[in-house]
Amino acid sequence: MKNRIDIKKLVIWLISAAFIIGAVIVAIIFRNGSGRAYQKYNDGVNYIDPDTIQLSDSSVTVSFSEVILSKPEETRKLVVYEQSGEVSYTITDKLWGIDWDQTTKTLTVKYTGKGSFVVELDQIAQGDIIDDQENKILTIKIPHPQLDAIDINPDEVEIGNQTSGFFTIGDIKLTVEDYIDIESELRRRLVEKFDTVVNGQQADDLALDAVYDVYYPVVQAVDGDYELKIEFK
Repeated sequence: MKNRIDIKKLVIWLISAAFIIGAVIVAIIFRNGSGRAYQKYNDGVNYIDPDTIQLSDSSVTVSFSEVILSKPEETRKLVVYEQSGEVSYTITDKLWGIDWDQTTKTLTVKYTGKGSFVVELDQIAQGDIIDDQENKILTIKIPHPQLDAIDINPDEVEIGNQTSGFFTIGDIKLTVEDYIDIESELRRRLVEKFDTVVNGQQADDLALDAVYDVYYPVVQAVDGDYELKIEFK
């Protein structure tokens, strides 16, 4: 009876030992296998801690022209110089077409408009961006500023008092066609007032600094060692 009990204990002990040894072998194989798989695969990312990922050095370079001309389809106007000015226009109505003060009615209209000189940044092409990599100088060639379109606000047109000759009767009645002619003439006179050599030179001087201020942060963001120069085409 005692021999049977000893044999039973021996069998149980052998089975337990086999399970323990087997578990140890599996754990060793799993650890070694996972270690080999990690060593074979490298995704270029170094894990520092659960919240931080450090990328390895990249050879990707950014072109100045790609950044500056990123949206060529957009119309981009940079206002570099503004000036206000008043123009006037006199409407004349002659009785029976007689050129005499006493048979003439006049009405003067005034308008204060604003002229804006702008640089068309969307006209900068890839050939206008010159990258001197040896001397670390980026040169951008821009068009000269031009007088932008002048809009006339009819609500701001000032109509003065009418002057009437002795033989005239009633007031000058303005038609829709008259208002169209008035707007066209006021715009023409504003363009004539603003589009002068002096204003053009002033706009040129301001344009170089204004465009520099726009693109300097862009150049520094791409390469902080670069110097920026702005020139006219």
